Amino acid sequence: MKQPAKILVVDDERSVRIMLETALRAHGYRVETAENGAAARMRLGGEEFDLLLLDLQLGDVDGIEILREVKERAPATEVILLTAHGSINSAIAALRYGAFDYLLKPAQITEIRERVERALHHRRVNLQRTELLQRISESARALGLIEGGGNPVPAPTASNDYLTVGPLVLDLRRHAAYLGEHTLTLTRTEFALLTALAQNPDTALSYTTLSEAVYGRAQAEEEARSLLRPHIARLRQKLDATRTPGIALVSIRSMGYMLQTEDAPAPGSIP
Repeated sequence: MKQPAKILVVDDERSVRIMLETALRAHGYRVETAENGAAARMRLGGEEFDLLLLDLQLGDVDGIEILREVKERAPATEVILLTAHGSINSAIAALRYGAFDYLLKPAQITEIRERVERALHHRRVNLQRTELLQRISESARALGLIEGGGNPVPAPTASNDYLTVGPLVLDLRRHAAYLGEHTLTLTRTEFALLTALAQNPDTALSYTTLSEAVYGRAQAEEEARSLLRPHIARLRQKLDATRTPGIALVSIRSMGYMLQTEDAPAPGSIP
Protein backbone atom coordinates (compact mmCIF):
# COMPACT_ATOMS: atom_id res chain seq x y z
CA MET A 1 0.00 0.00 0.00
CA LYS A 2 1.34 3.41 -0.96
CA GLN A 3 2.34 5.61 1.96
CA PRO A 4 0.63 9.02 2.22
CA ALA A 5 2.81 12.05 1.55
CA LYS A 6 4.92 13.31 4.43
CA ILE A 7 4.71 17.01 5.18
CA LEU A 8 6.70 19.24 7.53
CA VAL A 9 5.02 22.42 8.79
CA VAL A 10 7.51 25.08 9.92
CA ASP A 11 5.96 28.10 11.65
CA ASP A 12 6.71 29.97 14.87
CA GLU A 13 3.00 30.54 15.58
CA ARG A 14 1.58 27.63 17.55
CA SER A 15 -1.98 28.30 16.40
CA VAL A 16 -0.90 28.13 12.75
CA ARG A 17 0.97 24.87 13.30
CA ILE A 18 -2.03 23.28 14.99
CA MET A 19 -4.43 24.48 12.29
CA LEU A 20 -2.27 23.22 9.42
CA GLU A 21 -1.46 19.92 11.12
CA THR A 22 -5.14 19.24 11.87
CA ALA A 23 -6.31 20.17 8.37
CA LEU A 24 -3.66 18.12 6.58
CA ARG A 25 -3.97 15.07 8.83
CA ALA A 26 -7.72 15.10 8.19
CA HIS A 27 -6.88 14.88 4.48
CA GLY A 28 -4.77 11.76 5.05
CA TYR A 29 -1.26 13.23 5.05
CA ARG A 30 1.46 12.40 7.55
CA VAL A 31 2.35 15.68 9.23
CA GLU A 32 5.13 16.82 11.53
CA THR A 33 5.79 20.32 12.83
CA ALA A 34 8.70 22.54 13.79
CA GLU A 35 8.45 25.81 15.70
CA ASN A 36 11.62 27.47 14.35
CA GLY A 37 14.56 27.07 12.01
CA ALA A 38 16.65 25.03 14.44
CA ALA A 39 13.86 22.50 14.95
CA ALA A 40 13.28 22.35 11.20
CA ARG A 41 16.94 21.63 10.53
CA MET A 42 16.88 18.85 13.10
CA ARG A 43 13.84 17.27 11.46
CA LEU A 44 15.26 17.64 7.97
CA GLY A 45 18.58 16.16 9.01
CA GLY A 46 17.02 12.89 10.10
CA GLU A 47 14.04 12.42 7.77
CA GLU A 48 12.97 12.98 4.19
CA PHE A 49 9.82 14.95 3.49
CA ASP A 50 7.75 15.22 0.33
CA LEU A 51 6.72 18.81 1.04
CA LEU A 52 7.40 21.71 3.40
CA LEU A 53 4.96 24.41 4.44
CA LEU A 54 7.49 27.03 5.47
CA ASP A 55 6.93 30.37 7.17
CA LEU A 56 9.20 33.11 5.85
CA GLN A 57 9.31 34.97 9.17
CA LEU A 58 10.79 32.51 11.65
CA GLY A 59 12.07 33.75 14.97
CA ASP A 60 15.63 32.45 14.78
CA VAL A 61 16.39 32.33 11.06
CA ASP A 62 15.12 33.65 7.74
CA GLY A 63 12.87 31.12 6.04
CA ILE A 64 14.82 31.69 2.81
CA GLU A 65 17.85 30.05 4.41
CA ILE A 66 15.84 26.94 5.19
CA LEU A 67 14.49 26.94 1.63
CA ARG A 68 18.00 27.08 0.17
CA GLU A 69 19.24 24.29 2.44
CA VAL A 70 16.28 22.06 1.58
CA LYS A 71 16.71 22.56 -2.17
CA GLU A 72 20.43 21.85 -1.97
CA ARG A 73 20.00 18.71 0.12
CA ALA A 74 16.79 17.34 -1.43
CA PRO A 75 15.88 19.16 -4.67
CA ALA A 76 12.80 16.98 -5.20
CA THR A 77 11.20 18.21 -1.97
CA GLU A 78 8.54 20.80 -2.79
CA VAL A 79 8.25 23.94 -0.67
CA ILE A 80 5.21 26.18 -0.22
CA LEU A 81 5.95 29.43 1.57
CA LEU A 82 3.67 30.97 4.19
CA THR A 83 3.82 34.72 4.29
CA ALA A 84 2.02 37.79 5.59
CA HIS A 85 1.11 40.72 3.33
CA GLY A 86 4.17 42.64 4.51
CA SER A 87 6.60 40.08 3.14
CA ILE A 88 4.86 39.12 -0.10
CA ASN A 89 7.73 40.56 -2.17
CA SER A 90 10.12 38.28 -0.31
CA ALA A 91 7.89 35.31 -1.09
CA ILE A 92 7.81 36.15 -4.77
CA ALA A 93 11.59 36.56 -4.81
CA ALA A 94 11.95 33.19 -3.07
CA LEU A 95 10.34 31.46 -6.05
CA ARG A 96 13.68 32.03 -7.77
CA TYR A 97 15.30 29.75 -5.20
CA GLY A 98 13.06 26.83 -6.09
CA ALA A 99 9.91 27.33 -3.99
CA PHE A 100 6.85 25.86 -5.68
CA ASP A 101 4.34 28.46 -4.51
CA TYR A 102 3.36 30.73 -1.64
CA LEU A 103 0.27 31.27 0.51
CA LEU A 104 -0.84 34.48 2.18
CA LYS A 105 -1.80 34.25 5.83
CA PRO A 106 -4.47 33.61 6.84
CA ALA A 107 -5.29 31.10 4.10
CA GLN A 108 -8.49 29.11 3.73
CA ILE A 109 -8.29 25.37 4.41
CA THR A 110 -9.54 24.56 0.92
CA GLU A 111 -6.86 26.77 -0.64
CA ILE A 112 -4.13 25.17 1.48
CA ARG A 113 -5.19 21.67 0.48
CA GLU A 114 -5.42 22.66 -3.18
CA ARG A 115 -1.89 24.10 -3.24
CA VAL A 116 -0.52 21.11 -1.36
CA GLU A 117 -2.14 18.66 -3.80
CA ARG A 118 -0.79 20.64 -6.74
CA ALA A 119 2.74 20.67 -5.32
CA LEU A 120 2.69 16.95 -4.55
CA HIS A 121 1.40 16.20 -8.06
CA HIS A 122 4.29 18.24 -9.48
CA ARG A 123 6.73 16.24 -7.36
CA ARG A 124 5.26 12.90 -8.51
CA VAL A 125 5.44 13.90 -12.17
CA ASN A 126 9.08 14.94 -11.86
CA LEU A 127 10.05 11.75 -10.03
CA GLN A 128 8.22 9.58 -12.59
CA ARG A 129 9.93 11.42 -15.44
CA THR A 130 13.34 10.87 -13.85
CA GLU A 131 12.61 7.19 -13.23
CA LEU A 132 11.38 6.68 -16.79
CA LEU A 133 14.49 8.35 -18.19
CA GLN A 134 16.67 6.12 -16.06
CA ARG A 135 14.87 2.98 -17.24
CA ILE A 136 15.18 4.01 -20.89
CA SER A 137 18.88 4.71 -20.45
CA GLU A 138 19.47 1.41 -18.65
CA SER A 139 17.67 -0.46 -21.44
CA ALA A 140 19.75 1.34 -24.05
CA ARG A 141 22.92 0.45 -22.16
CA ALA A 142 21.87 -3.20 -21.92
CA LEU A 143 21.30 -3.26 -25.68
CA GLY A 144 24.74 -1.80 -26.28
CA LEU A 145 23.44 1.53 -27.54
CA ILE A 146 25.38 3.34 -24.81
CA GLU A 147 28.86 2.36 -23.73
CA GLY A 148 30.37 2.53 -20.27
CA GLY A 149 29.21 1.88 -16.72
CA GLY A 150 28.09 3.99 -13.80
CA ASN A 151 25.01 6.14 -13.89
CA PRO A 152 22.89 6.04 -17.07
CA VAL A 153 23.66 8.73 -19.62
CA PRO A 154 21.54 9.15 -22.75
CA ALA A 155 23.17 8.76 -26.12
CA PRO A 156 23.41 12.21 -27.73
CA THR A 157 21.32 12.64 -30.86
CA ALA A 158 21.32 15.12 -33.68
CA SER A 159 18.01 16.59 -32.52
CA ASN A 160 17.57 19.83 -30.61
CA ASP A 161 16.63 17.87 -27.50
CA TYR A 162 20.25 17.47 -26.43
CA LEU A 163 23.07 19.94 -25.83
CA THR A 164 26.55 18.44 -25.56
CA VAL A 165 29.71 20.21 -24.39
CA GLY A 166 32.64 17.86 -23.82
CA PRO A 167 31.59 15.33 -21.15
CA LEU A 168 28.44 17.36 -20.34
CA VAL A 169 25.09 16.30 -21.83
CA LEU A 170 21.90 18.30 -21.24
CA ASP A 171 18.53 16.80 -22.08
CA LEU A 172 16.61 20.01 -22.75
CA ARG A 173 13.23 18.34 -23.10
CA ARG A 174 13.39 16.44 -19.82
CA HIS A 175 15.52 18.98 -17.94
CA ALA A 176 18.08 16.29 -17.10
CA ALA A 177 21.85 16.79 -16.88
CA TYR A 178 24.70 14.28 -17.13
CA LEU A 179 28.42 14.80 -16.61
CA GLY A 180 30.59 11.89 -17.67
CA GLU A 181 29.01 8.86 -16.04
CA HIS A 182 27.21 10.93 -13.41
CA THR A 183 23.63 12.15 -13.28
CA LEU A 184 23.44 15.70 -11.91
CA THR A 185 20.57 16.59 -9.60
CA LEU A 186 19.87 20.24 -10.38
CA THR A 187 17.23 22.75 -9.40
CA ARG A 188 15.33 24.50 -12.16
CA THR A 189 17.47 27.61 -11.74
CA GLU A 190 20.72 25.63 -11.81
CA PHE A 191 19.62 23.82 -14.97
CA ALA A 192 18.71 27.11 -16.64
CA LEU A 193 22.10 28.56 -15.68
CA LEU A 194 24.02 25.54 -16.95
CA THR A 195 22.05 25.56 -20.20
CA ALA A 196 22.84 29.23 -20.84
CA LEU A 197 26.53 28.62 -20.15
CA ALA A 198 26.62 25.43 -22.25
CA GLN A 199 25.06 27.22 -25.20
CA ASN A 200 28.10 29.54 -25.17
CA PRO A 201 31.05 27.38 -24.05
CA ASP A 202 34.41 29.07 -23.50
CA THR A 203 32.65 32.45 -23.60
CA ALA A 204 32.43 34.83 -20.65
CA LEU A 205 28.79 35.70 -20.01
CA SER A 206 27.94 38.78 -17.98
CA TYR A 207 25.84 38.68 -14.82
CA THR A 208 23.11 40.59 -16.65
CA THR A 209 23.09 38.20 -19.63
CA LEU A 210 22.85 35.14 -17.39
CA SER A 211 20.20 36.73 -15.23
CA GLU A 212 18.08 37.49 -18.27
CA ALA A 213 18.48 33.91 -19.50
CA VAL A 214 17.40 32.49 -16.13
CA TYR A 215 14.70 34.94 -15.02
CA GLY A 216 13.49 36.24 -18.37
CA ARG A 217 14.27 39.90 -17.75
CA ALA A 218 17.33 42.13 -17.63
CA GLN A 219 18.52 43.30 -14.21
CA ALA A 220 21.13 45.70 -12.94
CA GLU A 221 24.57 44.16 -12.72
CA GLU A 222 24.84 44.17 -8.91
CA GLU A 223 21.35 42.78 -8.46
CA ALA A 224 22.00 40.08 -11.05
CA ARG A 225 25.30 39.19 -9.42
CA SER A 226 23.69 38.85 -5.99
CA LEU A 227 20.90 36.67 -7.33
CA LEU A 228 23.19 34.39 -9.31
CA ARG A 229 26.01 33.93 -6.81
CA PRO A 230 24.38 31.29 -4.54
CA HIS A 231 23.13 29.29 -7.53
CA ILE A 232 26.53 29.39 -9.21
CA ALA A 233 28.21 28.25 -5.99
CA ARG A 234 25.93 25.23 -5.66
CA LEU A 235 26.16 24.41 -9.37
CA ARG A 236 29.97 24.53 -9.26
CA GLN A 237 29.97 22.31 -6.19
CA LYS A 238 27.84 19.70 -7.95
CA LEU A 239 30.02 19.76 -11.08
CA ASP A 240 33.24 19.52 -9.08
CA ALA A 241 31.89 16.68 -6.91
CA THR A 242 31.84 14.35 -9.95
CA ARG A 243 35.61 14.83 -10.45
CA THR A 244 35.01 14.68 -14.20
CA PRO A 245 37.83 16.27 -16.24
CA GLY A 246 37.29 18.29 -19.38
CA ILE A 247 34.96 21.01 -18.13
CA ALA A 248 34.86 23.64 -15.39
CA LEU A 249 32.66 26.49 -14.24
CA VAL A 250 34.85 29.54 -13.68
CA SER A 251 34.25 33.08 -12.48
CA ILE A 252 35.51 35.90 -14.67
CA ARG A 253 36.62 38.81 -12.52
CA SER A 254 34.31 41.83 -12.68
CA MET A 255 32.47 40.23 -15.57
CA GLY A 256 30.45 37.07 -14.94
CA TYR A 257 30.92 33.33 -15.50
CA MET A 258 32.11 30.92 -18.16
CA LEU A 259 31.82 27.19 -18.84
CA GLN A 260 35.41 26.37 -19.72
CA THR A 261 36.37 23.30 -21.72
CA GLU A 262 39.61 21.47 -21.13
CA ASP A 263 41.90 23.33 -23.48
CA ALA A 264 40.37 26.79 -23.47
CA PRO A 265 42.15 29.61 -21.62
CA ALA A 266 40.15 31.67 -19.14
CA PRO A 267 41.58 35.20 -18.98
CA GLY A 268 40.83 36.82 -15.66
CA SER A 269 39.26 33.65 -14.29
CA ILE A 270 39.10 32.96 -10.60
CA PRO A 271 39.68 29.32 -9.58
